[in-house]
Amino acid sequence: MFLKALRFFFPWVLILCLGIAWGLSFSLAKIAVNNGADPLTLTVWQSFLAGIMLMVLMLFGRARLPFEKGLLGLCLVIAVCGFIIPGVSFYYAAPHVQAGVLSITVTLVPILTYAISIPLGLEKPEIKRILGLVFGTLAILLIVIPENSLPETKAIPWILLSCLGSAFYALEGIVIATKMPEKLNPIGVACIGNFLAVFFLWPMLYGSGQQMTLNWPLDISGLAIFGISFISAVAYTLYIFVIKLSGPLFASQSAYVVTLAGVFWGMAIFEEEHSLWVWSSLLTMLVGLILVTPRKKNSGYSTKTEFGIDGGNPP
Repeated sequence: MFLKALRFFFPWVLILCLGIAWGLSFSLAKIAVNNGADPLTLTVWQSFLAGIMLMVLMLFGRARLPFEKGLLGLCLVIAVCGFIIPGVSFYYAAPHVQAGVLSITVTLVPILTYAISIPLGLEKPEIKRILGLVFGTLAILLIVIPENSLPETKAIPWILLSCLGSAFYALEGIVIATKMPEKLNPIGVACIGNFLAVFFLWPMLYGSGQQMTLNWPLDISGLAIFGISFISAVAYTLYIFVIKLSGPLFASQSAYVVTLAGVFWGMAIFEEEHSLWVWSSLLTMLVGLILVTPRKKNSGYSTKTEFGIDGGNPP
């Protein structure tokens, strides 16, 4: 009886834990940039540290990554679409946008994935799921159009920039869903993607003249960067574990926890107060997410990547 209850509740506990942790990453990003971390520096160090942590996890689990044809190209897509562009976009937007609002924009990932999949012939148009796209679009409009929706209207361009990051997360998921062989270890692919991101960003960071090293002993921004990297590695690993334990459709429900946790972490840490428009946007986005979520296990070409299980880092 106890073991049966444990098997039922354990996946839910994992989803709750990883959702709360992933939701915290939005606030940690804001803490890092507000305390002097350059977005480019933050992206480089997050990718480097997360790559190291994932490599340690692979060594600890004695996992192997078979080097197949196309592996490097796949990892390059992950580096660009999952780490470089979304990371830089979110971190540049972080000081200008409330952490809770940032978490709402990331919920666009599964919605945008479905939108991009239709013209590519990867998904069939369904009225209910298309209605989910409408709700997702409406959720963003509820934030950017009303004059009193945000503390400052200057945040609107930065919100749109964070939406661009979500679009690249969605594009990354589609490429992985169609190009990644099933036998490849997703943790290993994410590990290589992180290191490729560092390889391409390090020369840019050097040329920008920004600080390339973390202060020692670590200051607040350095601790926040370590926190983001830890969440990136551990929460992603937990996500993969939940997929193997209970299936990708069950694991996709963590998207709700991530969004809600992101909003409430922002309220707890920064004492953020949101207008009625933002709360309406949150509710509308969650409704859109519910509508666009496939209800059957065989729905869609790759449920696991539709919901951000694609190697990308939070936020």
